[in-house]
Amino acid sequence: HSPGVQPADLEEVVQKGVKTVVIGRGMSEALQVPASTVEYLKQKGIDVLVLQTEKAVAEYNALAARGAKVGGVFHSTC
Repeated sequence: HSPGVQPADLEEVVQKGVKTVVIGRGMSEALQVPASTVEYLKQKGIDVLVLQTEKAVAEYNALAARGAKVGGVFHSTC
C-alpha cells in the first residue's frame, strides 16, 4: 500500500490518450496515491480523481457512459 500508485503504474493508461484517470484506493482507502503521481498526470493534461474504490467505479462508469476518454486503476481490497 506504500509507496502506492506510482507514475510508472499509470503509463499504459496514459498512452491510451485518456483525458481523465480515476484511481480507486481500495474499500478502506488503504492504497496510497502520492502527490507526485497526481502531479505527473496533471502535467500531461490529464484530470485525476482519487476515490474510495466503490465511488471510483461509479465515477468511472458515469464518465464512460457519457463517452469520456477515461481510464481507471482500481485497488479492489483494503
